[in-house]
Amino acid sequence: MDNNFSAQVKEIISFSREEALRLGNDFIGTEHLLLGLIRDGDNTAIKV
Repeated sequence: MDNNFSAQVKEIISFSREEALRLGNDFIGTEHLLLGLIRDGDNTAIKV
């Protein structure tokens, strides 16, 4: 997963993966991405 993503995006994807695993899923869905964004707490999506 070493694409041209920023460090923050890589961290959010990592958080999303952890949330997916915590919830017993073997895929990252939109719900996991949302939880990853919330967990990051410092991004434009949260400010909106």
